[in-house]
Amino acid sequence: MTKLLKSLLLLMVFALLTACATTQPLNYNPGARVDTLSALVSVSVSKGEQGLSASGYLLYKRPDQMHLVILTPFGTTFMEVFLVGDKITIVETTKSIAYSGFIADLPEKGAGEIWRNARWMMDLDEPVKGVQYGTLERTTKTGIQEIVVFRNGLITSRRMKNGNEVTYDDYTALNGVPLATEIIMHSFSEGRFRLKISEPEVNGELSAEAFSPKLDGFISYPLAALQAKP
Repeated sequence: MTKLLKSLLLLMVFALLTACATTQPLNYNPGARVDTLSALVSVSVSKGEQGLSASGYLLYKRPDQMHLVILTPFGTTFMEVFLVGDKITIVETTKSIAYSGFIADLPEKGAGEIWRNARWMMDLDEPVKGVQYGTLERTTKTGIQEIVVFRNGLITSRRMKNGNEVTYDDYTALNGVPLATEIIMHSFSEGRFRLKISEPEVNGELSAEAFSPKLDGFISYPLAALQAKP
């Protein structure tokens, strides 16, 4: 085989691999964003050899309200997490107990670090005009310094100075609004949190009651009691 033929063959293989790896850019409205979201979700948390997974549903309202419901394998509610502003309430439904306090009071490691970063993970700020591809260093509205990677005008990853990183994948467009349907967070302590979204509805009406826990009959504790648990 001549050198020229070898070179042509290598070029053909490279072109074929490049074509296979290339996906069609998502068609969406520039500047459109998710202001509210309701969706079914599957959640998995792992660290080292330990891990768990579950399903449930998620309600989100920009900029700082979230309600996550975790279901048992039988479809009943196992746990609920409410985030409103700087406050968080974790409800263990099966035990009729709840833990409430400020997000900053959560431990930086273990399960606490997931909920500490939940708002940062979900809130992408406004789209950056004119940025299609590349990397940008910026400070969020909540004062977090981050490094952001863009592709086709969409955020594909964000990284904090401490090493926490979240990736956004499997984008879809709903009425022109881009939505990442797979969100994975890798923490500096080597934990991994994955959120997979299905059957999403964006920018619909969500009542304030959806983000207010109903704790009648529940025993309430401060977050310090949660930290004291093994």
